[in-house]
Amino acid sequence: MIFCRFCGTKEIQFRKSGKFGCANCVQVFEYPKPNEKRKIPEIQIQTLEKFIKENLGSFTLISLRTRITRNLKSSLFPFYDPLIDKSKQLLVDTGMDLYQYPNEFEKNLGSQEIQEPRMGIYLGSEDHIRWETILPRWEKEGRESAKIPRGKVSLFRFLFQKKYWATLPELGFISSCPTNLGKGRRDSILLGLTPGIVSEFFSILQTLVKFGIEFAPSTDHRFRNIGKDRVLVVKISWKNIRVVQKRQFYKILSLLGSY
Repeated sequence: MIFCRFCGTKEIQFRKSGKFGCANCVQVFEYPKPNEKRKIPEIQIQTLEKFIKENLGSFTLISLRTRITRNLKSSLFPFYDPLIDKSKQLLVDTGMDLYQYPNEFEKNLGSQEIQEPRMGIYLGSEDHIRWETILPRWEKEGRESAKIPRGKVSLFRFLFQKKYWATLPELGFISSCPTNLGKGRRDSILLGLTPGIVSEFFSILQTLVKFGIEFAPSTDHRFRNIGKDRVLVVKISWKNIRVVQKRQFYKILSLLGSY
């Protein structure tokens, strides 16, 4: 029987939950390795860009979201223990506790209509610590106010200081989910699409799946009214994206006048 000698997770538990019990599990269990082919060919970017240009009136950018997750070093992962108190103490010791969201806010976040930029830290969900920023659609005059103040740069230094977090030299940061190994980062956007373009747009996105792009109708929203239009809300996301790829996507989003 295959099992992790550090946390005791059995292979059958890992297969059922899809979650690591600790950093050592990564070296014990077999799991699908991430696709290293991350840079999207220019021809495919141009195809997507051309389609958006030709159908600008059929797109509405609802929000952009970035998540960075971390698990504590030399600790059991939340599959066994969320370690809320230990995580809180780390935030206090490093001066990062001012970024922690209240539990009540996190509980209701998914159902709220986001009207202004939000940024904060959550504890004890799938990973010990999750930093998240949500930016609603905004126009040119609002971009400056949405930028992260210089004083918050220390937050990102905190998230990338390996002395606090579960890591492996050959992989990087160890998240509970195998698909998020490396940077522990997930970027996503919510778009509202008029029904007439959904089929062709999905066909274009399907060609990008092998590069780590995921898309699906949002389970929280699906259809909703934006102004006088009835739109399908679609979530597009990618994990551990390269900087160059992120810039490619945000260049396309700039066509919508929102980034």
